[in-house]
Amino acid sequence: MNMKRLNLMRSVQLLVFILTVSIGCKSTGHGKHHKMAGTPAENATAPAAEIFSGDAVISITTSKAVPLYKQIHSGCVIDIFFGKGMTGRDILAEPYYSWIKALNLNSLQYSGGSTSDHDHVIIGDTLIKGGKGDGYNIRREDVEARGGTMDGILDGVGNVKFGVDFFNQYCALLHRLNIRGDVIANVQSGTLPELYWKIQRANAQRVIFGMEQNISSNNYDFPDGNAYRKKISVWIDSVKRKFPGIITVVDGAPVYKQTSKFAAWNKQLEGIPGDEARLYIWDKDLFGSKESDAISLDQINQAFAQTIPQWLNVFKSSFPGKKVSFCQWGIKSKNPMYNTMLSCLYIAKFYEFMIGYNKANGNFIGYASFMPLKSLNRGDGGKGDADNIYKTLKACGMLFSGNQQVDDMTVSGGSGVTGIVCSENGKYTMMLINETGNTVNFPAVKINGTAVSGKKFAISTVSAASLNSYEVEESTSSAGTISLRPFSVNMISF
Repeated sequence: MNMKRLNLMRSVQLLVFILTVSIGCKSTGHGKHHKMAGTPAENATAPAAEIFSGDAVISITTSKAVPLYKQIHSGCVIDIFFGKGMTGRDILAEPYYSWIKALNLNSLQYSGGSTSDHDHVIIGDTLIKGGKGDGYNIRREDVEARGGTMDGILDGVGNVKFGVDFFNQYCALLHRLNIRGDVIANVQSGTLPELYWKIQRANAQRVIFGMEQNISSNNYDFPDGNAYRKKISVWIDSVKRKFPGIITVVDGAPVYKQTSKFAAWNKQLEGIPGDEARLYIWDKDLFGSKESDAISLDQINQAFAQTIPQWLNVFKSSFPGKKVSFCQWGIKSKNPMYNTMLSCLYIAKFYEFMIGYNKANGNFIGYASFMPLKSLNRGDGGKGDADNIYKTLKACGMLFSGNQQVDDMTVSGGSGVTGIVCSENGKYTMMLINETGNTVNFPAVKINGTAVSGKKFAISTVSAASLNSYEVEESTSSAGTISLRPFSVNMISF
């Protein structure tokens, strides 16, 4: 090939690269009101550019590593015990058991929602299988005394005879997975002896003293924060004496909704004992109450860069001395991004935020429980399953194996790529998020300034052709350099 022709080809390649980067930057801006545009089919037809750059480098520094705080990787089991039509489901049987094991969760929370205000455990009952109870052991007299109906609790779950005690099933699952529980105290119709039994049998690491006790439907037991504080202070002291070292969580009102009742509730809780206070982080609170509105990647990035940190600052002033407990967090099914590739990016970015925030703030996020696991597998043959969200949660779970350290990482030359890196005994696991429609290649990875050479990168990828696509794919590859597919969450081990 003569020199003139070679120079011409290089000029064309350089021009293509400049145009590609320019287009990529315009498509991933962070304007507050930017919206997703186009149907999944329209977005999928746009050819993805490929970014090659000799300057694209991932740099890892290990000098300021901290242990990965694992308690941010939990899940809520509120309604995993039954499938469509409230038919019973054996959560220890295959394929369900392997399905939930693959998430690699640090713990499981029992239960959640309205069931936690009415569930009862049978003291002295079996731990592993069987037992005398049925379902959540909800008592009609408790429900009706509080102005409710049995039909109104989780679509009438209290009226169904399942032939199995859900708490015993939960304990059996914990036992088989070899993980600990996080239990919600029935602070309305329950008793302290029942709570002690829950803690013992679940080998609980944490007790959550009710959920949403500040809303009007719970006025029977807690007309205000003073009533809640009076009862729960006694319960916390009793639990702490009997189970030293257990983590206790009080039920704070939302700090991001400045209603007079919520503000008064939190004010009345000043000085209440407890290690953590609850804060919901639902998508509908982050992106507004109109769930029909389109959600953009820019809004998601703004939530993690500004909105959530601002909430946490308000929380610190409302609950001084307490850590924050995200119970629960997730994506509502009515959200237009539900189970799309955009929701997968949101899940990954949530983990990226929590891990990074905790590294910089002494593990201030004490707990996070995804809600609900049932939404990922409803047991109806795949219809309605949030299987794409499941794929992403499973990928993120790879970070929580072993005893990982969180290192520092910078990404240069790869616009639109962010991530987190963990390591253990010289082995590294990176989560890299490519939020652009371009393939991004990293020819070089450096650790403490030294280039990695002679290693194969094992890459597990969750990706789609567009942000609002439901056709999300899982793939694996092994290569000597890192290549990130467009719109992808990547777990990279080496």
